Amino acid sequence: MIAAEAFWAVFFSSTVFAADSSLSLLEHGLNELIYRLSRSVVTVESSKPIPDGTVQGQGGESVCRLVSSGIVYDLAGHILVSAPAVAGQDQIAVHFDDEAIPAELRGVDYQTGLAVIDVNQRIGDPVTFSAEHGCAGQMVIALGNVYGVRASPSLGFCAGARPDGSLQFSAPITSETVGGGLFNLSGNLMGVIVGGIGSDRWAKAGLAVPAHEIPRIVRYLLSHGDHLAGYIGVTTTDIVISPGLELTSPNLLIHATVPVDRVIVKAVMVASVVPFSPAARAGLRKGDLLYSVNNTTLGSSLELRNKVRQTSPGTVIELGFIRHNTPYRARLEVGQLRLTAPGEFFAEPSSPSQGDISIDSLLDEIKVLKRAIFYLERRLKALK
Repeated sequence: MIAAEAFWAVFFSSTVFAADSSLSLLEHGLNELIYRLSRSVVTVESSKPIPDGTVQGQGGESVCRLVSSGIVYDLAGHILVSAPAVAGQDQIAVHFDDEAIPAELRGVDYQTGLAVIDVNQRIGDPVTFSAEHGCAGQMVIALGNVYGVRASPSLGFCAGARPDGSLQFSAPITSETVGGGLFNLSGNLMGVIVGGIGSDRWAKAGLAVPAHEIPRIVRYLLSHGDHLAGYIGVTTTDIVISPGLELTSPNLLIHATVPVDRVIVKAVMVASVVPFSPAARAGLRKGDLLYSVNNTTLGSSLELRNKVRQTSPGTVIELGFIRHNTPYRARLEVGQLRLTAPGEFFAEPSSPSQGDISIDSLLDEIKVLKRAIFYLERRLKALK
């Protein structure tokens, strides 16, 4: 009996000791990893005078100051940052090891929201890029400025690549973390954080430009300057049409000349149109169903977003859309995408509230349903 008790005592004590030892090793390993990665993270501060600012700079002028994060790209002093945090700012400084170093903006990639600044000297340690194109299920470390702490980590998991190519991950971030890095547990950079999904200053999920795309982006910006992106001025949502709509003999808007002959089962509904935008000037309205771009079928909102952003500003494109079950085509000149305000995260999807529903919108929906029923009844009669 005494021998058995001694055995269990030794067994449990050794098990507890092993577990404690493993946790200590894990903690030590994470501490070492985060310290090493912190040598590749900088704080970026930018500023410009504003007429009615609340922060007073030297000489009493009002200034707007933005704080974000940055990633050391190479030994030449190139730093990867979030574009909205530096574009249009008069002064940019990089803070590292208690030193503030003036920086110059070299280029903005409007398609991804990434920018490159240059401090013209060696600073910190350049990151090592991950060669992986996927990351679903991997544990990741988001590292960037959080409330003044230059390299504050948060742990999470990578959800994978979104249809637009960006990486989505679950680690919480603040607006100041944007521009920081997303790393795997091997210490390799998986992406540069350029945004998030959430509200106010906190995001429940982050978005990052994948590492394998970054060298190409940097080479373009350093050689050619800004990489522009297209803009038409609509917000949209995806819908499925069942049964599909047969489109023939469309009514054409001004400048439209090409007939349509196809069955539409998917479309992108216009949720809102920005006043005076290219879409507004072309006559698009809330509730229109977009189904094609330049006669190529459109399957989702992200597909529309990618096609528009990859189109050079000034290019004329043709959109096919349905209004009250009638197909139309409209031509519009693509505008130039502007950057959103720094620190703004994408709003989480939500259902419309009762206050968002008007009598006119309900009557419009009833009219659409009546037309759809009439159309289906005609098809049924033709099949008999």
